[in-house]
Amino acid sequence: MSARQAAIQLALEGGADLTGKVNPRLATLSLSERREAEADELDIRLQNADGLLAIPEPGAVLTLAMGWASGDDVATGLVDKGRFTVDEVGQEGPPDIVVFKGRSADMTGLLRQRRTKSWKNISLGSILGQIADRHGRFARVESGLANQHVDAIEQEGKSDMAFVRDLGRRYDAIATWKDGKLIFLPIGMSATAGGTPLDSISLTKREGWRWSFRQASREDYDGASAQWQDQNAGRRRTVAVGGENRRKLKRVYASEAEARQAAEAATSRAARAPYRFTYDLAVAEPALQPDMRIQLEGWGEKIDGMAWLVESVTTEFGSGGLRQSIELESA
Repeated sequence: MSARQAAIQLALEGGADLTGKVNPRLATLSLSERREAEADELDIRLQNADGLLAIPEPGAVLTLAMGWASGDDVATGLVDKGRFTVDEVGQEGPPDIVVFKGRSADMTGLLRQRRTKSWKNISLGSILGQIADRHGRFARVESGLANQHVDAIEQEGKSDMAFVRDLGRRYDAIATWKDGKLIFLPIGMSATAGGTPLDSISLTKREGWRWSFRQASREDYDGASAQWQDQNAGRRRTVAVGGENRRKLKRVYASEAEARQAAEAATSRAARAPYRFTYDLAVAEPALQPDMRIQLEGWGEKIDGMAWLVESVTTEFGSGGLRQSIELESA
């Protein structure tokens, strides 16, 4: 029976494989993937007691894959985790350590530049496509969202990154920059950026260490209401979604359709929020990623009976092998 052995592959995009140089000096490597974050985050810490390690420059683009090189009880092979732009470097000690951090979007460029723009009589897909094109990216937008008509929306003094994040919340969508793409998908779609459905995974108590289940107050909201400006009648009107105890949205929307869509998104978010589950896995599963569906088994009728979505995955590679912690929310 072969023992489990974790492995990574780290390289400069289009250039040298750095794995052989990194492995002997690696203190820790941590990858944080969050469903609704602006970008995934990579943190690498390398030993430099001899002072011979060259300090990387911000702006370098790295590619990362991680997984299991061997093991009879794991799926072997490396999982591609995409590209990361180094945007922070540093040194600390003792012991002497070189630290560099990267993100799946270039946080130092025009994505952070504030701009003001009015978008009128346009599809959501066109808005996102124009934003992605401005930064040399491709927009991967689910067709139902891409075809949403937008009467009017203001990007007022916000960066493109912040504006896309706000659109994600407004449409209850994953809105993130990853691997050279702007990704905009419905939460719960459980698909890759290329549209391939994600496999669901079952987890039991035997597969992990610490776990916790939390049930937060729903604040008794079972729906939402939103106002829209009826230009023909010269007055504001209200649409309501869900039950009787509705959350009132503050924004005034340009059309009934946009107000209804926002109310439906708020209702969906409220339905997911109350139940959360965190789990430290004994054996990391590199294929785990945000928005994947999870079935829990062995925690009792209430927890096992819920549908769960991965909200975030943190994977660490170091002397202890490959470790992983996941956060779930009820679907």
